[in-house]
Amino acid sequence: SLGNVKAARNLYARNIHRPFHEERERTEVYLAAAWLEEREFGNMQGAVTLLGAALRKCNDYSDDEGAKGSRSSNRILVALARLEERIAQKTNNVANRKQSGSILKHGGGDGSRDSLMRKRLMDACSRIETNRNKQQQHVPAGMRTSDYENDVAGDGRMYNAWANLEFKAGRPTEACRILKRAISQFPNDSYILHAAGKMDERIGNYEGARILYGKSLRISPSAPALVAYALLELNPNANGTSLANELAHKLDITNCTNAKKEKMGVDLNFETAKRLFNKALLIDPKHGPTYNAYGAALLNRNQISKARKLYERGINANCSDPASVYHGYAKVEIAFGNIDKAIRILRKGLEVVDQAERGGKFGNSCHETKGRDRSKFLFHSLGMLELNSNHVVAAHKVFERGIARHGNSSQLLLGLALCDVRLGNEDSARRFFKRSVQADRRHAHAWQAWGMMEMKGGNYEIAKELFEGGLRNEKRHGALWLTFANMQSRLGKYVSARQLFQDGIEKCTDHVPLYQGWSIMELKLGNYTHAKMLMGEALTLDKTQGSGWLVAATIEKKLGNDGLAGLILKRGVECAPDYVELYIALSEWEIARGRFDEARDILERGLEMDPRHAPLYHSLAELEARVFNLDGLAKLNKRAAEVFNSNALVPPKMSTRALGKKIQMGRAKALKADQLETNLDRSNPNQNTKSSYMDPDSIIESMRSVMDDE
Repeated sequence: SLGNVKAARNLYARNIHRPFHEERERTEVYLAAAWLEEREFGNMQGAVTLLGAALRKCNDYSDDEGAKGSRSSNRILVALARLEERIAQKTNNVANRKQSGSILKHGGGDGSRDSLMRKRLMDACSRIETNRNKQQQHVPAGMRTSDYENDVAGDGRMYNAWANLEFKAGRPTEACRILKRAISQFPNDSYILHAAGKMDERIGNYEGARILYGKSLRISPSAPALVAYALLELNPNANGTSLANELAHKLDITNCTNAKKEKMGVDLNFETAKRLFNKALLIDPKHGPTYNAYGAALLNRNQISKARKLYERGINANCSDPASVYHGYAKVEIAFGNIDKAIRILRKGLEVVDQAERGGKFGNSCHETKGRDRSKFLFHSLGMLELNSNHVVAAHKVFERGIARHGNSSQLLLGLALCDVRLGNEDSARRFFKRSVQADRRHAHAWQAWGMMEMKGGNYEIAKELFEGGLRNEKRHGALWLTFANMQSRLGKYVSARQLFQDGIEKCTDHVPLYQGWSIMELKLGNYTHAKMLMGEALTLDKTQGSGWLVAATIEKKLGNDGLAGLILKRGVECAPDYVELYIALSEWEIARGRFDEARDILERGLEMDPRHAPLYHSLAELEARVFNLDGLAKLNKRAAEVFNSNALVPPKMSTRALGKKIQMGRAKALKADQLETNLDRSNPNQNTKSSYMDPDSIIESMRSVMDDE
């Protein structure tokens, strides 16, 4: 806890072989020692040796049959299997580099590491079942079978690890089968019932998930299970729950129509979820993920003051997982553009997590403690906020600190690479991009960002290899298809570009920018009818994408429909008020008709939306010069000087304020989109929304995947 890792290593070495009162104590010590070897000294083989020794010392271990399924041996086997997976992954990456000096020709491993882990887990589960069957034949007199199971059987974590591996490999049905097999062995294990419920929810079996969550809670009420049940109630695809119906009976609104319930202000699913969240906090007032999930639910319903109070309550509760609370609190402030406050919250969160780790708050079971690694999300979000506020040097330091603590985190490595791109350090950026895709082959944004850097530098063949490598590993990432297709279009390879657009739309049917990109290419080639059809499909999917309205107006102008083009631009400003290029185009349309005052008002509205968009200043300056408004030019020049700063090492004063304004506009647009009754299906979890196709260094993207595995 004092940071002296060598002293800790020596202490473990001196005491690890001494007798322990309980097997559990010895297991904890071996797990902690193995974690220290891997994390602090990079000695993976040393960690394997320690875990192997711990396994052999288990009371249920024999040289002929191995471990027979006690809680201690289960924990060690899971830790050992996961460690071997990391070793195999590292070995595979090294082999790839030695073979070609590059990772570009390799789309991923051969699956050997997954096979190794799967075999180990499968064998262990089979041994558990064999030995449990033998044990159940000799249940002591006077003891119920269920009591005996709880006394000797251990738990089902081996099955859960195996099921997660199958799910990761794209075999969800097999994963569910394994967990059902675990339940047959451990029918009273609330942990495995909870895990099986989560798996059923993942594959869309919501009623089955409810039943399993209910069984888990009846055996042993726990905060994680209650949170999982609450999130299920909030899932729009899982409406019509028994709990919500029970609440409707209590409120005497069973026969009310949905419209009447809405008028009464009753959201049954949300009210049900609130009750579950409150029960979770009653059981465990220090459970950080509960505050995170509950606060997010309040934020989604614009109950901002309640969300803030909840997170402050979580901070005061001194949670065992403080990173969850601080991260959720920061997301509330980010959602409303309070960037400076969000940065302060994230910094404070990292400080608290540091103190918790130094004080040993996360315990010794380091292989299995999620709280210890949660600060990775804080580092990532803080770094992306700093970067998108043009605090590039500050962001660079944040990502460096995160990597020093968490090692090869693909997200953090990508953040560091993006910082180097901003600072012009392309060689350093390449090294970090390479490490990022090595750490996670399916991290499509890393492949995309690296390819974009090479493309901008004129290295088209390298960019092509990178885009192809990314798509081999992750085919359902619309932005990657789009970037690759756009590059081929710019190079005049239109047949290839059309094929990429078509393939991308087949894989990512709701990714609006793919339709837009294809439409733009056809527009440039003079295929106006095809371009208009594609843009119509894009705007049908999502009316809030401003670039679509801009292209649609351009198409009509090419067809000679100037009046209709103006109407489209006005409609675009209504539907996508934060897309400032629309203001420039609409002002030009007004200027062409001699309406200079109207054009000035439009450009001023654009500057309110995005005070850092330089082309708006240029357009307004041209307008003032055209009408000889020298006072207006002087004021505009002073205003621009306050906003912009050419030195990337010194962030401009208004940078966080500008980012905050941009995020506020994005939130307003999302709210307005509902009023416009677009055809965008916001309940579809596989849908590519705006956050999934913005540039990889977008702050919205950084908020997207965190806290997923609570």
